[in-house]
Amino acid sequence: MNRRLKSLERLMLGWLLIVSACSEGGDEPVRVIRLEQMRPRPEAREGVFLNEALVFHFSGDVDGSSVTSTSLSVRPEGESTPAKGDFEIDGGRVRFVPDLGKERDLSDGGLRPGTRYEVLVQGFPAVDGVRSEAGWPLAQSARFFFRTAALAEPREQIFDDSTPGVGAALRLNEAQSGPIILDSDDSLELMCSEPLDPSTLVDGEFVLQPVAAGAEPVPLDPRLRANSREEGAILELRPRRLLGVGRYYLRPRAPERAGLQPSITLRDFGGNQVWYPLRPVERVPIDVLERGEKVQPEFPLSFLNDQLYSQLVVPGVDGSAYWNDIGQVTVRYPRSAGLGTDGSCELGVAESRSDIHSTSMIVPEGRTAQLLSEPGLVVLRSQGKLVVSGRLTRKAGSGQPMVRHIERGQALSEWLKVASEEDFNWTVIVAGGDLVIEGELEVEGPLLLAAGGRIRITGRVRAQKGDLWLVGEGGGGDIDPTASRADLELDAPFTNPLVNSLTFALLSNPVPPSGGVSRWLDPIEQAEARNGSYSIQYLPPDLPYGAPLEDWGAVDSPRDLLDSSSLRLLIQLRVDPAGPGQKKYGLWYPPVVDDVRLIWEP
Repeated sequence: MNRRLKSLERLMLGWLLIVSACSEGGDEPVRVIRLEQMRPRPEAREGVFLNEALVFHFSGDVDGSSVTSTSLSVRPEGESTPAKGDFEIDGGRVRFVPDLGKERDLSDGGLRPGTRYEVLVQGFPAVDGVRSEAGWPLAQSARFFFRTAALAEPREQIFDDSTPGVGAALRLNEAQSGPIILDSDDSLELMCSEPLDPSTLVDGEFVLQPVAAGAEPVPLDPRLRANSREEGAILELRPRRLLGVGRYYLRPRAPERAGLQPSITLRDFGGNQVWYPLRPVERVPIDVLERGEKVQPEFPLSFLNDQLYSQLVVPGVDGSAYWNDIGQVTVRYPRSAGLGTDGSCELGVAESRSDIHSTSMIVPEGRTAQLLSEPGLVVLRSQGKLVVSGRLTRKAGSGQPMVRHIERGQALSEWLKVASEEDFNWTVIVAGGDLVIEGELEVEGPLLLAAGGRIRITGRVRAQKGDLWLVGEGGGGDIDPTASRADLELDAPFTNPLVNSLTFALLSNPVPPSGGVSRWLDPIEQAEARNGSYSIQYLPPDLPYGAPLEDWGAVDSPRDLLDSSSLRLLIQLRVDPAGPGQKKYGLWYPPVVDDVRLIWEP
């Protein structure tokens, strides 16, 4: 009874306001508010996005308590159940924000695809219509219709996307500092910083790949646990079968055609493919344990940590392996190292050639080799190691001005092409492996030293001030302090140019950097042989440096280092030349080590 009396009082108050506005001498303004605009506008009410907000602009500030699913109803035409969503009131602006769905058929969202909706904004004479903060009623009711975007083939955009043109990254919902620990029946969660299109969920989109050789991957079926504009999406991945004990990595499923990168069907609201790291080094290991099993501590050795990189030379190899800036150990080989058509070269007393393509090159100790003295470009190339133990000189002559032009970010091979065409008065030395100068190098005019391995200068390099340029890692103590790092890219070859197999190696600093362990266990390694082979071995921290590599005491597992509380890693990568009739060896595809996890007992 009280509720009915209150409703009658409101109705009478509304009538009195209208009557007072229309009475004699009615110069007073009409005490009502008006709906001035609605978005989407009439011309845009076909193909409304499923997450698009409906915006209503009123002529005065709106009382938030008067905005309900009855006073401002959004519902499918012919149905009584209102669309799910929230109202946001900001002064005279009211927004209806539809819920984001999580089901693949999009049936649970605030707006369903391909559906005609009726919008009714209740005003006078409705008792429970929209009113202003001052209590003024909406002057009159209003009715609108719109239709949402439909699911069709070919697929068109049905959501509005706040990040057009780019999809966000997926990441595991765990700390990144160590492995994720699961029981055999647990599921995983992937996080995304933006909401996802539920209709693009596909069973088996991701798999858990066991580290154990020959083990079959476990398909994962996804469902959206959350889909939020502000907080993004939470994607639950549930294994189709119980997981066996061991270590796994999460990855997209393998493509049907061999050689293709795995692709992800899952899309954001703009139809952009979201992504998950393909390289194991970027992924978090996932350990499945028996319930109650004790977790062994581990040292998460990451090749992103360049403090673990040692510059010590590994004897008997062609060059230094490359610890790159994306967390891999691989081979950096410059295309400009040449074709090796001149074979192994030992430079003589007077060298008349201006462009040498060797497999390896040396100036022996006690010998002086003089390069071409005429002005112009001279290039020494070696696919493997290039060593100057004696003395290498060049008098470039004075008949041509010195050209020092280097464009920033240019590929070394492209720069050399221009230098050759325009006959720059330069001396260029390029090694695919290490460039070792333990004797003396003296050149008139600009001198450029480049190495895919490391530049190792323990002797003397003499060039005029400002004429020495280095490309690659390394250097030396006794070089011109005005030497510059040329901003040239050591671009890799497209096809395999090698004449002979080359071996590149890298040694780490002691691990762990401080403290120690009581006993090492077997490691977990991730690597690919590709067009060659790799070797990962372990050494005690104190090496018999200067002795041959076979005397260093390398073992295949740290478990065999019984008395070592720390260790070093020795990684060797061998790249083989292209074999006759073996097309897979035709491309330049060197081996790579992605990840090494060291485990110990406390």
